[in-house]
Amino acid sequence: MNFFSKLFGLKREQNSSTPPRIKKKQIEPKRGNPFFTNAPIHWGIITDEFLESNTDFTQNFDEKRDDIIADKRMFMVNSLVLLGNINQNLSEKVGKKIISSYAEGLLDSKEQYATSCAIHKLLDKGIIRTNGIVIDNYEKYAVFLFTRPTSMTFIHRLREKFIENDFKDLIYYCIENPDMVNESASVALPYIGLQKESLKLKSDQSRAQRKYNDYALWWTKNPNIIFSDTFTYKILSEYNEHCYDCNTYLLGKIGYALGLNENDKRVKMPDYDELIIEGPEDVEIIMTLSQKTGINFHFPASPLFEKYRDNFINSFVALAISIKEQVLENNFDRDIDFIRPEWLEQAKNIKNIESISLILSDKMFINELNLNYS
Repeated sequence: MNFFSKLFGLKREQNSSTPPRIKKKQIEPKRGNPFFTNAPIHWGIITDEFLESNTDFTQNFDEKRDDIIADKRMFMVNSLVLLGNINQNLSEKVGKKIISSYAEGLLDSKEQYATSCAIHKLLDKGIIRTNGIVIDNYEKYAVFLFTRPTSMTFIHRLREKFIENDFKDLIYYCIENPDMVNESASVALPYIGLQKESLKLKSDQSRAQRKYNDYALWWTKNPNIIFSDTFTYKILSEYNEHCYDCNTYLLGKIGYALGLNENDKRVKMPDYDELIIEGPEDVEIIMTLSQKTGINFHFPASPLFEKYRDNFINSFVALAISIKEQVLENNFDRDIDFIRPEWLEQAKNIKNIESISLILSDKMFINELNLNYS
């Protein structure tokens, strides 16, 4: 059979009355029970089948560890599996593999679709652990897995906090119907403070490896906003008023969290130093340490990070005040060298401040004045 015979023969076969055989993909039935959820339909059906196997894994892995460590590992493993399922279903919907990450808050993400799991979300009253965050068609959703009976009243109160922080919605996955769970008493939202897991030291401390171009302790693009009238000024004033004589204790805690110290004992404040760290949601922060200005944090100077800035400083000051209370209760020695930063009082009296930075390596100034405080 020559080329044309083969060609026309093929056409006759395709046009014959015998339909081609199509091998259908066999879909295995899902094991386990579907969660009670308000997730969008295109996120797919996810069952609780993985919970039992994850429990066995965690118990075997952590049999010689305490319950706190086991709980943290269980939270991490369940988050990975749940968000992995959501990522797979969303990827099938959009026809390509979408971005996934771990612990990143996606604050400045420009992705149309993305997922991130096991995120410590920083809010106004502290940190709340989410199982993940999903960006679906540019809208951001907080994801929670409730493995204990949880009421719809509690879920709604939690949802409000995320709506206030520019989330489209809170998506819940419950093993029991939340509409059938009665909340006998008001359950407090599960806030936690800054912890060892909240801070990480960047491995590369070089200026060239900074993620953003501009960092500042405070900034604004609104000329009508006066620094001394802001929440940032109020909370920094509270920190300096209460903690001027316990910075060595606070630095010991932070140094231990960053892995710089073997324990959390007091550490003397340096003349000046700066470190690139990551805070909750993996946000890059520049921390400055100084005998003149104390401990201060600088954030990416963008409107996207203004809420994060104030929430982080608020959590830091809450930690500082709690340490001061422990020092007083136990009658520990207080710092001999008091830190009462002059820059804060001087900035109070300057109008039209656009940004404030105490980062010496940036050679920045307050309101373009020759006021470079270290």
